[in-house]
Amino acid sequence: MKTRNYLLPYSYKRVGMWMFLPFAAICICLLFSVKLPSISVPWIAIGDSFFYKGKADLLTEVGMMGLLVSFCFIALSKEKDEDEMTGLIRMQSFVWSLWVTSAILAFGILFIMGLNFLSFTFVAIYLNFLVYILKFNLTMKAIRREGK
Repeated sequence: MKTRNYLLPYSYKRVGMWMFLPFAAICICLLFSVKLPSISVPWIAIGDSFFYKGKADLLTEVGMMGLLVSFCFIALSKEKDEDEMTGLIRMQSFVWSLWVTSAILAFGILFIMGLNFLSFTFVAIYLNFLVYILKFNLTMKAIRREGK
């Protein structure tokens, strides 16, 4: 049985890491309400009256989308030495990150209130990617260290 590999080539991981730096800086500034230049553009979105026509801050949209794409490139790219064990570590890291993220989200839902909850949800969007990338790379580093 032939299995499909939906991972991106290894070169995307390096691109994702370079993309991560500026977009993470933008998102951290947004998280801590640092005043950034505002570029308002006409925007159509889904709102209370189904379609909302208004303005959106382009820097916010690009920063958040760029961070998401960079996390996807980093998390979903092949390793240089991709094998069956790497696939197993990917799966275990993914399941582990889902459990950890779920626990953190449950804590936040129960104990974080008000405007702080908005900041929490902003971080929670990217939390699963972040936990997965950290767990996977730390596990891969430990295995590579054992092999030497």
